[in-house]
Parts: sequence; C-alpha cells; structure tokens
Amino acid sequence: MVENQRKGMQLVKCMNHDPENSKWGDYAPEGGCKEKMYIDEKAAKGLCWRCTSRSVGNIKGESYTVSTEN
Repeated sequence: MVENQRKGMQLVKCMNHDPENSKWGDYAPEGGCKEKMYIDEKAAKGLCWRCTSRSVGNIKGESYTVSTEN
C-alpha cells in the first residue's frame, strides 16, 4: 500500500492486530492481522476487508494466505 496522506483520513492497523483485545478477535488470523487501512479521521478503529470477510464467512482461527500472483 502506498502510504500517502489522504485528506480527512488516517492510516490505522486493523483492530484484529491485537486479537485478545478486539471485539472481532475470533476472526483474526493466527498471530494477529497485519493489514493497514485508511479510515475516516473521526473514527477510532477499523476492521480490514480480510477480517470482515472472515466474520461474514464465519471463519474462525484459521490462517489465510495472501496471494502474490497478479
């Protein structure tokens, strides 16, 4: 991800980077999520698309792999 400043946005770690203290920690990959994302500057936390997808699919505690293929 290109880390540039976006007006009205802030770059944060997925709230599942610390699964023990996350509301959605059951859906974090082993070792916590490493994803970063931009969220509105008025927001306190955010859940990345991968963890959101895992929660919708009810996938708990399994690791996912990030594809490097284009």
